[in-house]
Amino acid sequence: MRPVNSDRQTGGTRPTLRQERAAVTRRRILDAARRLFFRDGYAATTLKAVAEEAGVAVQTVYAVFGSKAAILAELRSLVVSLPEADSALREAMREPTVERRLAGFARSIRQRWEPAGDIVKVNEDAARVDPAIRAGVETARDRRQAGIASFVRAIQEDLAVGIDVARAAAVVDALTLYDVYAQLVGFHAWSPDAYEAWLRDQLISSVPRAI
Repeated sequence: MRPVNSDRQTGGTRPTLRQERAAVTRRRILDAARRLFFRDGYAATTLKAVAEEAGVAVQTVYAVFGSKAAILAELRSLVVSLPEADSALREAMREPTVERRLAGFARSIRQRWEPAGDIVKVNEDAARVDPAIRAGVETARDRRQAGIASFVRAIQEDLAVGIDVARAAAVVDALTLYDVYAQLVGFHAWSPDAYEAWLRDQLISSVPRAI
C-alpha cells in the first residue's frame, strides 16, 4: 500500500523539536494501526498491539488518540479527499469520447484504491462491529453509488443507443470494487498499471452494452 500524506501544514511557523517529535509519534501510531487493522481486523486489534507495532508505550497511544475509533477517524480523514483521484475524475468528465471518459474513470479508480483502498476496507470491517462507524460507511457507500449513477448518465448522453442506467451503474460498481483491486493486485500480484489497463478495457467493453 502507498502511504497517504498526513503531514499538517503550520503556515510559516517552524515547528518546535517537541512538536516534530509528537508528529513523528502520531504518524508511527497511525501507520501501525493501519497495518494491523488491515491485517488482523479492526475488532481483533488492541491498542496494546498498536503500541507494540509502533514501538511506543500503550499509555502514549491513549494519550495521543484515546481510542481505536479515534485512530480510525483520523485514518478516514486522510482519504476524504485524494487529489490525484479527484483530478483524474474531473478530467475524465471533460473527455470528448466515451472511450476516453471510461479510460479516465479507470485511472481515477486506480488512483483511489492504490494509496487508500485498505483504509476503506478497514472502515467497512469496523462498521460490522461498531454501530457508530456504520452510519458513516453507509453514507460513503450512498455517495459512491450516486457518483457512479451520475457518471453513467453522462455517458448515456454521448451514446448513439440508449443504455439501461441502473444496469450499467451496477456493472461499473462491480468492476470498480476495492475487493477486485485487492484480489488482482494484492493476491495475483498484478501491477497497478495492469489493473488500470484491465479495468479500462472492461469498462469500455461492458458499459455501452448494458442495454
